[in-house]
Amino acid sequence: MQLQLTYDPVEDRLLLSMKLDERTLGFWLTRRLTELLWQALWQRAGAALDMKASATAREMLLAMQQNQASQKHPVTHSPQLKLNAPPILVTTLKYGPHKNGGHALSLIDAAGDGEMLALDDDSLHALIQLLDGIMHSCEWRLDLWRPLDAIPGLSPASTALH
Repeated sequence: MQLQLTYDPVEDRLLLSMKLDERTLGFWLTRRLTELLWQALWQRAGAALDMKASATAREMLLAMQQNQASQKHPVTHSPQLKLNAPPILVTTLKYGPHKNGGHALSLIDAAGDGEMLALDDDSLHALIQLLDGIMHSCEWRLDLWRPLDAIPGLSPASTALH
């Protein structure tokens, strides 16, 4: 799976493009859906952590996973993916554990059409990294939570402001 994320200032939306085997699909993400997606991705990332550990310990483990995924899947700039059909406007997110392990993320439009993605931990963190990287260009000023030290040079998550 190849993922791309771009901001369209005319639409004031993010375009999530993904190449799945022979298909290339596009999904419009509004500001509201992006915030929900961010929360869903971090919730899934933390699902396997020991809930008996302190909140700070869980955040540190998430930060380590994020940094590890960044090294395995560095963000690269490649030519814009050519979509097979116009992008759909995502109105609903469904997420949870995938039946074969990993994470299931469904992006669905108002008509109930969409796509279910099966993500491993690294792909999940790569999508988080893409979202984090694009936030400055869209200037939505979302207060997005992130674990301590996930992004070098950032202050702790509770005070980070985008």
